[in-house]
Amino acid sequence: MIPELIVSALARLWYRLDRRHRLITLRNLEFAYGAVLTPGQREALAQEVFKHFMGLFGEGLEMLLLPLSRLKKKVVIIGQEHFEAALAQGRGVLAVTAHAGNWEYTVLGYGLQYQPVAVVAREQDHPALNRLIRFLRGRGRNWMIAKQGGLQAIITHLKQNHIVGVVIDQNTTTKGGVLVDFFGHRARTTPMAAILARRLGTPVVPVFSRRLPQGRHLLVIQPPLPLVKTTDSQADILAQVQAQSRAIEAWVRRYPEQWLWLHKRWKNQYPELYQNL
Repeated sequence: MIPELIVSALARLWYRLDRRHRLITLRNLEFAYGAVLTPGQREALAQEVFKHFMGLFGEGLEMLLLPLSRLKKKVVIIGQEHFEAALAQGRGVLAVTAHAGNWEYTVLGYGLQYQPVAVVAREQDHPALNRLIRFLRGRGRNWMIAKQGGLQAIITHLKQNHIVGVVIDQNTTTKGGVLVDFFGHRARTTPMAAILARRLGTPVVPVFSRRLPQGRHLLVIQPPLPLVKTTDSQADILAQVQAQSRAIEAWVRRYPEQWLWLHKRWKNQYPELYQNL
């Protein structure tokens, strides 16, 4: 909806003016890749990241204004058979995902093409923004579950054999997260999906989004992650969270320009990485 030349120009301006997020991105890239990327390569990749996220604004207008029939056609879905096999067990599905591609666009497209999804998300501070996000998700017939205090709603949806989408790639608190490896460094990660999977026997399915050329979007549904249940619940949960993190890292390594490097992912364990930011 917004010409690519304008998106590129706005992204360059944003990159130049937003020192804080520029430095967060560059430090994250250096921390994750080390000497694999030269300073020039990190700079080029960081600019591509800003361009990707600038593009989300125009795509948000599409989600708001385009007819549902057109939105539906702009999302390509691969791997639906994995959801169908998991749902056949009758215990719902925990779809774990990341801030990659345009996750909002693809979940909207999935709801239009197949069935509604319950999306677990943090409530925004601004009420008007909350209403807008709820409206956009509702266009795809999807439900929204508030992250804070939403546990019972999640369990209810799973018991109704629904798909529940959980984004797990952001830093969390020491109390609320477990430590797993992410790009070779310890990262505090939410264990919610792992705990529910162990408790309810719900399949955990990694799901990822990627922007395609010509204004289309790809949603890739991967095979379920193995669920291990032993007498050591903490070890089981940690292993499951690590498997989820490994799936996210593999996807981000394939398409690094479309992931949220602007976020302080390692803040809990490495606060010095973001000093003065």
